Amino acid sequence: MRSERLGVGALVAALALGGCSYEWDALRPGPDSGVPVDLGSPGDAVVDVATDSGARDAVAETGTDAGTDVPMDVVTDTGPLDTGPMDTGPLDTGPLDTGPLDTGPMDTGPRDAGPMDLGTPDTGPRDTGPVDTGPRDTGPVDVGTPDTGPPPCTGPLCACAPTAPSGWCSIGAACVGGACSAGPAMGALVITEIMNDPDVVGDMQGEWFEVYNRSATPVDLRGMRVRGSGTEMFEVTASGPLLVPGRGYAVLGKNGDSVTNGGVTVLFAYGSAMDLSNSTSSPDSLTLLASDGSTVIDSVSYANTVASGWPVIAGRSKSLRPAILDALMNDTSSAWCPGGPAFGRGDFGTPGAANVCQ
Repeated sequence: MRSERLGVGALVAALALGGCSYEWDALRPGPDSGVPVDLGSPGDAVVDVATDSGARDAVAETGTDAGTDVPMDVVTDTGPLDTGPMDTGPLDTGPLDTGPLDTGPMDTGPRDAGPMDLGTPDTGPRDTGPVDTGPRDTGPVDVGTPDTGPPPCTGPLCACAPTAPSGWCSIGAACVGGACSAGPAMGALVITEIMNDPDVVGDMQGEWFEVYNRSATPVDLRGMRVRGSGTEMFEVTASGPLLVPGRGYAVLGKNGDSVTNGGVTVLFAYGSAMDLSNSTSSPDSLTLLASDGSTVIDSVSYANTVASGWPVIAGRSKSLRPAILDALMNDTSSAWCPGGPAFGRGDFGTPGAANVCQ
């Protein structure tokens, strides 16, 4: 085949160089030309380009490739999807594991061999006191204001102390060791002022006398009895406590109305049960008795004459000197003086307050 192609090529070249003209169709290979023709399948228009070193075959191939292309297997799985039912069985509702705790052996591994705490040792003195073996207090912590005194008193047998301003003991009881104890209360109250001859108002309206509480705790006057000369007597009664403040004063009078009694604040009004005489012919007296009716707390007998040494001035109270606040020392006339200054509507004295001599 190669030699035949070379022959044809040489012939064509020779004719071209000679300047001659030929009919190319006469040279076309045909059935009778003795040149083999590629009889491939129709439609094969591929130019057969030889890979050898010979001349290119300029004849176009008109045959077709009779081979059969085998397609690749590209078929995918087209079977039906799995449409079976889902697993709808019941949840595991069995009982919880209530078995015993793990009581296995303790950790017996090696000890912590790290460095010791070398902080500053406590060099203070040791507590060598006795060990408190009482039960622990497991109650709530009291974060309120510290209580510095006994609780307030609301009755005759209550706790009392100078630090309990509202605590008190009844007449006939004394405050001992922070508690009211029954018994005589001689000298607990002192008669300190007597207005037996008021001037700006009448005697029936303006007579009064004053008592002083020598103790640091209030004293309730309820139950106390007051006796005058002769058969005069009354008892202090009230629905609630009638307290004389500790180291304080209280006034008892005929009339409790300060508008008509000359301007006096009265703790207890005894009315017409007793008169404070201003007669010069006979002395008068006041006696404070405990609730038992026999224990004398204090007693004063006074006269209304200059010769007796008692102050006798209309409109001025008989006042115990401020430095003498004692149930025995107030028994003598020299312990008394004319009271002052003016109060209320114009009489003189200090009802309910420390005395002033004028």
